[in-house]
Amino acid sequence: MTSKLNSNWWVLAFNGVIALLFGLMAIFSPLETLKVIIMYFGIVMLIVGIAMIIGVYTNMKSGVQYGNDLISSVITIGIGAVLAFFTQESIQIFIIVFGVWAIILGIGQLVVMSSVQSSGNKKMLLINGLITLVFGVLLFFNPFASASIVVVLTGILAIIIGIILIVLAIKIKNLL
Repeated sequence: MTSKLNSNWWVLAFNGVIALLFGLMAIFSPLETLKVIIMYFGIVMLIVGIAMIIGVYTNMKSGVQYGNDLISSVITIGIGAVLAFFTQESIQIFIIVFGVWAIILGIGQLVVMSSVQSSGNKKMLLINGLITLVFGVLLFFNPFASASIVVVLTGILAIIIGIILIVLAIKIKNLL
């Protein structure tokens, strides 16, 4: 195991470089990065949906039940097509739904806080509930700016991980 790790140090370095490149792209052009990610995700869903349709056809020929698989594959293809071809609108809808979810979650945390007896837990739930609620409102009313911030934060994390992977690869290579 150790010899495989030592001889494949370059894989860690390569992954580190990819993480650095993604991080830089996410920081310097967050909306374009988000659009590309969503579009590629839609293309992958289209491919998966088509593969599922092929599986449905095989099941039909074999006499195996295929109804649920057919419904799943059609839904997967539909969602993939929307994501791949209507990327801008998909992002906006997703972020608004995510914002509504965060608002509901924040309100739920505040409701739970009212029934908690411990003051320490109450403070924690109050802070968390208010932050979640504010985050949801920001997402709901300004989806693209909020998405940009999330992509930039992801880019910063990717750069940190990329640096860690490259440093680790160099240390492993020096062990040889």
